[in-house]
Formats: sequence, structure tokens, C-alpha cells
Amino acid sequence: MIIRIKNETFKEFFILSSIFFFFRTLSALIIFKFLSIYDTRIFSFTDLEVYSKSNLNIFSSNFFYSFFVRIIGYNSETLLSFKFIFISFIISFITISPFLFLCIKFLSKKNSFYFIILLSIHPYLALYSLKLDSNLFATLGVSVYALWIFCSNKYTFNLSIIFNVFCTLFRNALIPLLWIQFFLIFLFKRDFTKIKLLGIFSLFLLTLSFTSSQIFYGVEYISQNFGCYSYENIDKFFQEIISPNLSKILSLIFTPIVHLILNLGAREGIAIYCLNLPSEYASNNFINLLTTFLFLLFHSFLLIRLLIYISKDFDIRKLTLLFPFSILLPTLYGTAHMRYLYPLLPFLIFVQFLPKNFQILKKI
Repeated sequence: MIIRIKNETFKEFFILSSIFFFFRTLSALIIFKFLSIYDTRIFSFTDLEVYSKSNLNIFSSNFFYSFFVRIIGYNSETLLSFKFIFISFIISFITISPFLFLCIKFLSKKNSFYFIILLSIHPYLALYSLKLDSNLFATLGVSVYALWIFCSNKYTFNLSIIFNVFCTLFRNALIPLLWIQFFLIFLFKRDFTKIKLLGIFSLFLLTLSFTSSQIFYGVEYISQNFGCYSYENIDKFFQEIISPNLSKILSLIFTPIVHLILNLGAREGIAIYCLNLPSEYASNNFINLLTTFLFLLFHSFLLIRLLIYISKDFDIRKLTLLFPFSILLPTLYGTAHMRYLYPLLPFLIFVQFLPKNFQILKKI
């Protein structure tokens, strides 16, 4: 009986994986083929130059990711090599594979199919599946967190905390989510064995050390004047119509709202250059504006549906659905654009298909 169940699970996983691979490959090929109509650079990865060539030390942003890409020789010259595109494509699949298991366990076959289709054809996800971006590690971190809260047992608990510590070393955006997990663990967990307590304490110390190394970068990130919609530029806008003191208060209120909108729909170039991008960034401004609006519309719809799901028949455990969004907290006053939402998109799409009476985090 157990062997039969395992065989059926493997068969379903294979079918869902095949559907995902087919449509993600198709979507990626279309994006790669026609991207030049929008962007004359065809395929770019601006931050890779920083990660692969900047001075490297433990206080650098995402130190372990920088070290990783230098070891494997991933840089602007090898970006388009088939080897790295293939590796990126496979790793991007691995990062969302926990959701495939969750589909098999909790979703109907029809909803699983809809989830896989939406996830695989999303053009932004398809584009980034061709890059070894540091957000791949953030996506994996959010995925294993989802595995824990949707399918809560000691195995997913152990997997989640171990993987999230590992992923945080490569993507510092996960730091707030990891600290929330530690808080939940020490607040609610009561049956620690000595060995498990020692393991968790060791992971806690590692997280504390890594967080300390990123504090100065975090302060610099939040305080930088980056692009059209930084706190400083919004403050200058308000100062032209109201008093300086009042403008600072309004800027503190409006900046997170504007940055949330940027996270939901704006590409990196828009955050830097406003909507009318230079031709080297958007050779077709109509496509730029249209896709920006469509991304904003779709992602706003997903977020609103999530909030409705949480508020309807409210249960305190449903608040755990909001914790992954802690990775966006630094962007509310720092740099903000859609790349920071990327790790949350599989999570957001999956929630849309959950059964209405589904219980979140049955136990910790």
C-alpha cells in the first residue's frame, strides 16, 4: 500500500514537472526571442558585474553569492553560455519544487494544472529562470517556508530552518523572514531534544553572525538616494508644495506606498529612470508602459486575493502567510522594483488555489 502511494506521488510529481518544464521552456524561448523588441540589450544582468568584480569581504552584500559566482566563473562574458543558462534553468525548477509536492498533497488536479501553467508562463519568472540570480536562493527560502506552514511536521520544520539559514547566507533579503522563524520556534516549540536544541542554537548563532555582518550594508541600502522614487526625491517633490517639516512626514508615509507599487510592477530601469526609459533600456516605450501596467495589475490582484483569504474566516495562524513579505521591508525605503517580488510570486500564485477551509500551520 505504501509503495503504491509513493509510486502515485512520484507519477503525479513527474507529470506536473513535465508540464512545468514544457511551458516554462516555451515561455523562456519566446521571451528570449522577442526581448530585443523591448530592450536593445537583449539579455542583461547588471548586478553581476558588482558581484563578480567588486572587492570581496564578509561585510559585502551577499558575500557567499559573490564568492559562489566567482568560483564557478559566472560573469557578463559567460552569461549567455548554454552551460549556465541550463544550470540556471534547472536550479530555478529546484527552487519551486516544494510547491509541486504541496500541489499533490493539497490541490485538486485541475487547480494544480492552473497553478503550474500560471507559474511556468509568467514572463518575468521565465526570464529570470535563465539567470543565476541571487534571488534563486530567496525563492528556495520562501518555498521551504511554505512547505513548513502548509505541511507542518517535524521533517518540514527541520528542512525549513536548515535551508533558510543556508539560503540567507546567499541572499540577505531573507534575514527578516529567518528571524521571524526563530521567533516562532522559540515561542511555540516545547519538545526540543538536547541534540535538536544544540542544532538550532548553532544555526541561531550563525544567523546572528551573518546578520551582524550585513547591518552596515542594510543601513546604506535604506538611506541611499536611488532613482526617481527615493525617499529623498519624494521629499523634494512635497517641499515644492508644502512646508519642509510636513513634507518629511508625508514622505515617510507615501514612500513605502510608492515602493510597494514599484515592487508589484516596475522593472529596475523604471525605478532608476522613471517611466520614460532611455532607448538603450526600452527601445519600445509602449511595450514598457503596457507590460508595467499589466504586471502591476496581475500582482496587485494576487496580493488582494491573499489579503481577502487571510481576513475571511480569520485565524491567527493565517498571519503566517504574510511573513514571507518581510523580505520586502528594506525595499520600502531602499531600492524597490519587481525583482524583489520575484521570490514571492510562486507563493502568491499558490495561495490563490488553496481550499477555502485550509488550516495554516496546524502545528509547529
